[in-house]
Amino acid sequence: MVIRQYQAGDEEAQARIYNAVAGRLPHFKPATTAEIARRHQVSDSLATTTFYAVEADAIVGYAVFDRNGRISYPWCLPGHESAQRPLLETVLNAMKGLGLPQAWAAYRADWTTILDDLRAQEFLPSREMINYVADLSSLTHEPVPAGYSLANLRRDEIDPLLRWLGEKETPENREFLTRFFWENPYFGPESLFAARRETDTQIVGIALVVQRDGFADPSKLDSAMPCFRLGAFGVERERHKRVNGLFSCLADAPEVRMILLAEAVRRLDHAGLKQIAAQASTDQPELVAFYDRLFRRQGSFPILSRRLA
Repeated sequence: MVIRQYQAGDEEAQARIYNAVAGRLPHFKPATTAEIARRHQVSDSLATTTFYAVEADAIVGYAVFDRNGRISYPWCLPGHESAQRPLLETVLNAMKGLGLPQAWAAYRADWTTILDDLRAQEFLPSREMINYVADLSSLTHEPVPAGYSLANLRRDEIDPLLRWLGEKETPENREFLTRFFWENPYFGPESLFAARRETDTQIVGIALVVQRDGFADPSKLDSAMPCFRLGAFGVERERHKRVNGLFSCLADAPEVRMILLAEAVRRLDHAGLKQIAAQASTDQPELVAFYDRLFRRQGSFPILSRRLA
């Protein structure tokens, strides 16, 4: 058996292998050759982070990783399961070579055989992503209370955003997040706004509202799918599901979160929407408690991780 990186034309075999193995799992959605080819077209690095197991000149398995640490399960055709461990080790060694601190995977909670296999390879549950929805009619429409003001967040006000997101203060992080929030093709910079304390104009909270006709209706989504929602703070480097009416906020005080939510409700109500959506990670317990109090849980998916150091 040989393990090699991607070559042009491998897309068909990759789709075939995934569909053959994952097709027996709950709520399976088939992959297509065109979809995989499209991912390679929009990524400069995917060709070097996709590995294939080849036996007798035939591709029998594959595994992929992203530079943000996310990996795929090592998918192998029935009868070729012996290639799984070498594929996974090849991926993990390549990640170590790039200096990545950990590998992580996200799959549906009801894909128990996949999750069990990952646990057997030292991947441990680290957090859970929870999806939420609420009817706008059930939420506060109250005006901004005295002592606070709301305004769009400017590019030169990125420092509190970096702090709340826990991002290291590096030129690369600053440049990436500036592009993401102020030059995003899927939402305008006016979607990002801040609450300020009027006594000293200090920013005490930041929120983002994604609203665009044509994006997914949150009430019709399969909320157990391992999809990160565009606009949810903390998932900027993931592939995203674009959801109409997505709200996310960063604030230390519960009353500030309520001010930001009320503004989001006003904006979405003005746009004619009936619902608001959110997504939060269980490693943000205060935010989860906030959403649990005001929104309905739709579903969730687990994240398993393994240290590489």
